[in-house]
Amino acid sequence: MTNRNYDELLDRARGRIPKDISERSRWTMPEPDIMIEGSQTILRNFSDIVDAMDRDANHVFQYLLNELGTSGSREQVRIMLKGRVPPKRIKEKIVAYVKTYILCGECKAPDTRFLREGRTTLLKCQACGATRPVRL
Repeated sequence: MTNRNYDELLDRARGRIPKDISERSRWTMPEPDIMIEGSQTILRNFSDIVDAMDRDANHVFQYLLNELGTSGSREQVRIMLKGRVPPKRIKEKIVAYVKTYILCGECKAPDTRFLREGRTTLLKCQACGATRPVRL
């Protein structure tokens, strides 16, 4: 192996990062638009949030129902939850989903994908290559 200095190796590694990852601006989530109407809580921009996450809408919906301990229904762009759920709790659960199923545990990049290996589901980072098991 040749003796390359640190800067040369760093430049080489940066050159191998895919353009769509290296040029991506800081990832931001839309602010949840929550409205309480009678005995229902409506998350009006659910589809925008799911699109920003780049995840399956059913998975996110089921996660929220389980974590909030309620039932609900999904329409085109919004979800309706039974009961009066405080907006702060919904936001906390969305943040928990992002930390568990989107952000890389090593580099904190949002560039992750689910990967099946046998009976195990892994979260694989497209930026640094790290993998970790997740429960779906």
